[in-house]
Amino acid sequence: MEELLQNIEWVPVLVSTALAFGLGWLWYSPVLFLKGWLAGIGEPVWRAPMWMPMMAQAGSLLLLAILTNFAVSAGQVGLAVLIGFTIAGFLKASGFYSGKTMWAVSVEVGYIMAVIAVMVGVNMLL
Repeated sequence: MEELLQNIEWVPVLVSTALAFGLGWLWYSPVLFLKGWLAGIGEPVWRAPMWMPMMAQAGSLLLLAILTNFAVSAGQVGLAVLIGFTIAGFLKASGFYSGKTMWAVSVEVGYIMAVIAVMVGVNMLL
């Protein structure tokens, strides 16, 4: 594990994490997809305090940025994209199992694909 942590390029990881988190604020805002997404997810049985999903999102984005950094640094951009498609597939299945509408699932899957594009782009530029 120590060897892995030594090879992380922190600048692109932190920049892409911050940009992806900011994209999430925009993506799930009234400016873009909030209204349709909320209509498509149904009424939750339990609503977590806002800090809980935000911390989970930030942590997950950081881990995804690290994975993307490893893949791009190794010249494996396709692997980074494959990781994104894998996460999107799990989100899609989970969304359908939980009864979300096609619109809500598409918003969530679209966000992951946009995040991967941002992270790959940042890692290629920095």
